[in-house]
Amino acid sequence: MIILILIGVFSGYVFLQSNYSNTNAEATSSQVKSYKFKTGTGTVAVNPNSNLVYVTNTNGDTVSVLDGSTNNLVTTIEVGKRPFGIGVNSETNMLYVARERSNILVVVDGSTNEIVENLEIIGPYDIAVNPKTNMVYITSKEASSVFVVNGATNEVVASISVEVPCGVAVNTDTNTIYITSEATNKLHVINGETNSLITTIDVSDRPRGVAVNQVTNTVYVTNQDSKTLSVIDGALNKLIDAVIVGESPRRVVVNQETNTVYVTNQHSDTVSVIDGSKNTVIDTIDVPEPYEMAINSKQNKVYVTYFGTDTLSIIDESLIEDESSAQPYVLFGIAIAAIVGVVIAITIRKKLVRI
Repeated sequence: MIILILIGVFSGYVFLQSNYSNTNAEATSSQVKSYKFKTGTGTVAVNPNSNLVYVTNTNGDTVSVLDGSTNNLVTTIEVGKRPFGIGVNSETNMLYVARERSNILVVVDGSTNEIVENLEIIGPYDIAVNPKTNMVYITSKEASSVFVVNGATNEVVASISVEVPCGVAVNTDTNTIYITSEATNKLHVINGETNSLITTIDVSDRPRGVAVNQVTNTVYVTNQDSKTLSVIDGALNKLIDAVIVGESPRRVVVNQETNTVYVTNQHSDTVSVIDGSKNTVIDTIDVPEPYEMAINSKQNKVYVTYFGTDTLSIIDESLIEDESSAQPYVLFGIAIAAIVGVVIAITIRKKLVRI
């Protein structure tokens, strides 16, 4: 009977593990997989429509393209020296790669993985795309500007003055652009139609990452030196809450399907998981030196990179659901094995009694 029970348990275990199988993976927990890139990781972007993941290889002068379903490498794209920031237009399937030290924005056709333009931009850093207007927003600390590129013509059509801009995000529903300034501790709110300043919002110490939940019209800003996440009402342009997270929060992303917010805490080696409806931390996930981050809301996966460790970590929140949904299979296996064992025991006992 013990052997049968073990068989039932093992079959359930195989069911669970089949979701994580990859020969290149190094499991850091049941919920996180980490991958090593010999040429160093920079930032990461996701095209949810194609379920492809793009990782800039800072020391390898390439962008790695991964299959979001299998986490396997599909191909690499040669883009030139020191690529870092990256953005994707999910509608046109165009990639935008920042080569900050070379003053180049590389435009790549995602369907062919071929470079179609090398656009001269001073110190391109962070990138956000509005798929509805086909406008690309690139922050430049060196120029203290945010450059606006028309995705149809690959031309710079405007520049927005922001002192030491860092993170940038877009609400495509309202055509509003959000830009953090580490120098002023402010969030700049920009009208995407006119590229003019609507207002600035005081956040906290050294704001960096910014993300938008378009469903709730809520904006989130990470404040590196205050260990907080600012929560802003996008309709009122008003600070409404501050959530305490980990050490040196750097980036933030939002799963709009679940109203869940994720924050990388660089010096805590964790990612904070926040309930967007309550603005409370509901989980803290161990991730090695989290730095940059992207999310695929359709797949419920979060991608985290850190160039110092050459690591891409994938947080798969669906694994929690898989584990819970798989539990009945495990319990069923145990129950069947137990019943069979009892039947065998009764049968043997009857035979012994007859003898």
